[in-house]
This record gives sequence, C-alpha cells and structure tokens, in this order.
Amino acid sequence: MKHDRLFMVIAALTLWFTACPGPGVAQGRMELHLVLAFDVSASVNDEEFDLQRFGTAKALRSELVAAAIDRAPGGVAIAVVQWSSVTRQALGLDWTVLSDRADVARFADEVAAMPRKLPGGGTMIHSGLEFSARLLDAAPGAARRKVIDIAGNGRTDDERRLRETRGKLLSQGIVINGLAIEEDDKRLTRYFGRHVIGGRNAFVVTASDFEDFASAMEVKLLREISGAVYSLFNDAFRE
Repeated sequence: MKHDRLFMVIAALTLWFTACPGPGVAQGRMELHLVLAFDVSASVNDEEFDLQRFGTAKALRSELVAAAIDRAPGGVAIAVVQWSSVTRQALGLDWTVLSDRADVARFADEVAAMPRKLPGGGTMIHSGLEFSARLLDAAPGAARRKVIDIAGNGRTDDERRLRETRGKLLSQGIVINGLAIEEDDKRLTRYFGRHVIGGRNAFVVTASDFEDFASAMEVKLLREISGAVYSLFNDAFRE
C-alpha cells in the first residue's frame, strides 16, 4: 500500500514537472536550506549506513529530483549530519548550494563517498535536531524555508528532551520532517508523526526497511524541494 501511494505521488509530480514552466528569477533568496540527518546509532550497522548514503545518492540522481532543484528559485542548499548519542554528532557534508543538474550530480557523488564518522551510540533524536539547527544557523545566504529531515529506525531515548527541543525549533520557524525506517518497529511512522515532525506542511515518509530507503528518500526530497506543490498530495501519505 505504501508503495502504491509513493507511485501515485511520483506519477502526479511527473505530470506537474512536464506541464509547468520553470520559476522566474529569485529575489535574493534561495528556495530551501535542508539538513539531512542520518541515524548512525548502535542499531544501524555499517551495511545499513551504506544503504542510507547510497540511497540518498540514488534519490538525488533521480530525474524528478534533479528537475525540482533545477526549477527551485535561487536553488537549494543541502548539508548532511550524522547523529546518535548526546556527545556523538558529526558533520557528514558541509553546505553545498545546488542550482542545476551538474551541481546535483556532483553532490550525489559526494554523498555516496561520505564515510561513517561515528561508531554508534544511543538514539538521542533531540541531539540530532539541535546539531542540525546549529548547522542551519551557518547556512549560506538566505532561504525561504528551513527544514531538518531526520531519518531514524527507532524511538528516542529521552522523550522530555525531544519535546523541549522540538518546541524550541518549531518556535523558530524550522520545519522538521521525518523518514521512519520501520525495519524493527512497524508503528514508527505514527510515532514520528506524533512526537518528532512539526511545522508548516511537515510530513513523515516511511521506508519499510533500509532496502526501501532510496525510494522513500526520493519522494521525501521531492516534497521538500517542491514545497507547497505537495500539499495537494498530503492525503496520499495519511494512514
């Protein structure tokens, strides 16, 4: 069922990108600052980390994602972080501004080559969010939207701190989206929806396991880059 929903949205966006003209010249702001936050906690082995990075690279190389970035007014800037415990947060890839297909192709290669920088640890989602928010403060230029996309395969180890951090970031206008990897917890999408994501048009996409990561990431990137366009398709992702 989830794959049927993903196919429906991708098909709709294919028609949209074909039919609609590109945007005009941006007025000094890019469309999006986006932090991709990868789970590297102890529950994620090296093979599963590879599926995250290779899956993200594959999603970036998608024709639809490349077209979305190409049409985004002023382009988008993306950075990657790796998160686990409170003291284990790392910058995976620093900010890169993507304005055209050549930029996207180069960045996809960098994501695919990105090494794992942390050996594991707990599942402190709030720490991943805090680290990502600090990175947003250092983003290049100005953007119309600021988004943290947190991918994970488990629930937080500290519910109170997650509530506090989430509330703080939402008050700053930061949108939190999620990619729930339901390999071990088939209710993780619901958990992310209630306790992790937030902000205008926030959403969570489900990967049934790490093998499903690439297709989920493609849909997620399309929704984030295309912004309000995807509000037409929100019902396809509701349970």
